[in-house]
Amino acid sequence: MISISSNSMKQTLHQYLMQYRSVFKKRSFDIFYWLIMGILCTEEVRSIQFVYDSFIKKHTDKVLNSIYYFLSYSKFPIEALTTITVSIALSLIPEKLRQNTLFITIDDTLQAKYGAKFDCYVKHFDHTKKNGTKYLNGHCFVSVVLNIPLYYQDKAKYLSIPIGYRLYSKEQNKLEMASQIIKCIMPQLEMFQVILLCDSWYSKGSILDTVKEFDNLEIIGAVRHDTAIYDLPPTPTGKRGRPRKKGRKLNTREFSYTKIGEYYVAEKKVMANLFEKPIYVTVTTTDIKPFSSIRVFISSINPDEIKTINTALNTKGALNDQNKDECTSKTLTTYRMRWNIEVMFYQHKFFWSFGNYMVRNKAAIERYVNLLFVAYTFACLLPFMDKRYEKYQFKSPQLIKRAVGVQITKELIFDSFVLSFESAKIYSTIKESVQGFLNKDWVA
Repeated sequence: MISISSNSMKQTLHQYLMQYRSVFKKRSFDIFYWLIMGILCTEEVRSIQFVYDSFIKKHTDKVLNSIYYFLSYSKFPIEALTTITVSIALSLIPEKLRQNTLFITIDDTLQAKYGAKFDCYVKHFDHTKKNGTKYLNGHCFVSVVLNIPLYYQDKAKYLSIPIGYRLYSKEQNKLEMASQIIKCIMPQLEMFQVILLCDSWYSKGSILDTVKEFDNLEIIGAVRHDTAIYDLPPTPTGKRGRPRKKGRKLNTREFSYTKIGEYYVAEKKVMANLFEKPIYVTVTTTDIKPFSSIRVFISSINPDEIKTINTALNTKGALNDQNKDECTSKTLTTYRMRWNIEVMFYQHKFFWSFGNYMVRNKAAIERYVNLLFVAYTFACLLPFMDKRYEKYQFKSPQLIKRAVGVQITKELIFDSFVLSFESAKIYSTIKESVQGFLNKDWVA
């Protein structure tokens, strides 16, 4: 497990970011370091120029154009950031929890932009809009989140961290973009049981092909309610001819339903055109008679084989619930962790200034949002790497961001303060006194 501890938050951040050093050249890494620090120390990132004017230029001699050049033209691969972030996250998993399942969540989010001069700027359908126009002008980002088990109050609990954003363009569909990110990280996860969580948009095509490519990767996802499902193939009769691969086509109305909370739930082992092997299907409906509000979920793994014994799947409402009715279907309680990615999107947009990028080309936009996830991940993981921040474990990343930003700002003010003294004796005395105060303040 990585353990980062330093009397200076600047040094702590630098020590953490040094794990990304191999991705950058020397000058680029310096800009990377100050950009991440600027994101953490700026309450609202209104633009790159705003971060530069309000923070970076006050503490460095860098010029604004170097920041824009870094985002637009420096040749650092985003995939390398992703793999390093995954390595850091995996190193934090306690040895006793390494047998537990890891979960990958994929989804996309829309970001409105005002101005047609951005690359990849198109009109998107927004299914979340309930009134007015359902179309949005702007960008679509595909995101992948990794969920890792960590100890919290003597129990195991899953922490969700973003590991990559990709900006959608018409050159490549969203399924292929998500598949590329998954293929990028799966070699690092070969020792774990991994389950992919996704909605019905992603439970098809390239995603299913990727699931079939890796032996340790399974999927639990929503599918269209009219997806064709079949009974298991009949027992071979010994007669001549090829045996049937599937049984009769099934009607979900005929399933045996059990009332669980507000829903009727049915589960069955079936065959489908999505996989050659049998899968497990879960159907929910609000009312059996009119058979309305139907949702269908598939699982390529037997739910009983999911290795999450005595583990809470998320921070709210999954296997950690005490309500037995809510935990009857392990497929559903596992799938509910997918909601964590929606919470992350909300946090990024409303508290981390996700959409306030004022750069136009595709490369710069992708790099900015991926630097944002590096800063966000640092805030999520810091309480598990530094004991002085243990009280922030599984707390809102915004609280950690503010605490980190306040501490770094104090240290930068202190650095500027002591440099103004000409007498070495006075400098040494005051430096020790003020540094002691800052350290005491941080630990408190």
